[in-house]
Amino acid sequence: MYWYHALLYILLIIVIICLIISAYIKAKFQFWTMQPVFHVYDLKYYFFGKGVIMKELPQKNKYCNFKNIETLTYGKNLSDHKLSKFIHFIRANYLQNKDNKFMPKKTNIAPYFEGHNNPCYFSFYNEDELIMDQKKGTLIEDKKIKSVMTGRPINVSINKTNTSCKSDVFNAYYIDYLCVDKNSRKSGIAPQVIQTHEYNARHLNKKIQVCIFKREGELTGIVPLCVYNTYGFPMNGWIQPTDLPANYSLVECGPNNLHHLLDFIKRETNSNTFDISMITETANLLQLIKTSNIYIHLIIEHDEVQCAYFYRKTNTYIEEGVEALCCFATIKASNLDDEIFVHGYKVALWKICSASKTLRYAVVEDISHNNSIIENLKKRTTPSVICPCAYFFYNYAYSTFHCSKVLIIN
Repeated sequence: MYWYHALLYILLIIVIICLIISAYIKAKFQFWTMQPVFHVYDLKYYFFGKGVIMKELPQKNKYCNFKNIETLTYGKNLSDHKLSKFIHFIRANYLQNKDNKFMPKKTNIAPYFEGHNNPCYFSFYNEDELIMDQKKGTLIEDKKIKSVMTGRPINVSINKTNTSCKSDVFNAYYIDYLCVDKNSRKSGIAPQVIQTHEYNARHLNKKIQVCIFKREGELTGIVPLCVYNTYGFPMNGWIQPTDLPANYSLVECGPNNLHHLLDFIKRETNSNTFDISMITETANLLQLIKTSNIYIHLIIEHDEVQCAYFYRKTNTYIEEGVEALCCFATIKASNLDDEIFVHGYKVALWKICSASKTLRYAVVEDISHNNSIIENLKKRTTPSVICPCAYFFYNYAYSTFHCSKVLIIN
């Protein structure tokens, strides 16, 4: 009987701990406890009921603010003037601390919302203000942006080939540029923008039910899709790497050879290399390549792609004249030697940076097959930045994936 009582005590302690954790999370993250997400205390999702959480359209609640918030469709009712105001706003508020500055141009923003099969949405939190017309000397009404948020489509595939279940394939919205005026933060604006954007987007496009958020720094009480670190390496003192061995070719990916990349991605994602892949439409990827917002290099051996490196122009300046180039994904064939793989990253990085006057800082996200690159760089260069990051599903419950089994290309 002693074991029976001991078991009861253990169960009681577990229940009490769960209740304490639940109470803490609900108090600290009040907004998120109301949202259709996989909370850490939602025990049922650990065992069953995975998938879309709320299949019906969202209803109005206290966080919906239709007076101040509007959701516009890119390429439809989002004017060039409004897009320009959006870019001006994020340049001033998205990332501005000490020497770090986020300085995108229109050509660095617009291509991310082009070439999609589903609409892209921009939400604005506006407040009325009076401004002086200098020519007429009169006051006119205008709208001042206090917050913004965007959503663009991405294709999600969860690999279940090791089980009796079929793979989950669906479209989701990748949420980006959630930003509040730096003078209006912690005033409850962000939850209103998220909730109203979700309400509007779901009603405007009933085909897509799921969103994906990326968070840096402090993590919320939500079970993440994956967790990883992002590393920043100053390139001071780095020297040009030697060429790859003669039997390997490093090729930049463009419109004429994109099909080789797509075949390679299909081959690797179908072979259990990744447990989940989230990839943008081909037309959008091509637009990002054409506009030099994304650089992709391939290693080819015997006319066959062996790996792919994906770099993003971040438009983020670590200091004046020093811009970060981010390796946000890699795909490595299992038969490719690690040493060749890491060296190929360095050669591709050098080629990209050599063609730029500002790209002088290497960022690598510890996701997909990037870990061996990070470990190699750390041997000689101490990272100046290590930032914890996580992706979250919104309105979809699923267990956490290991970051090395996650591929995100967007």
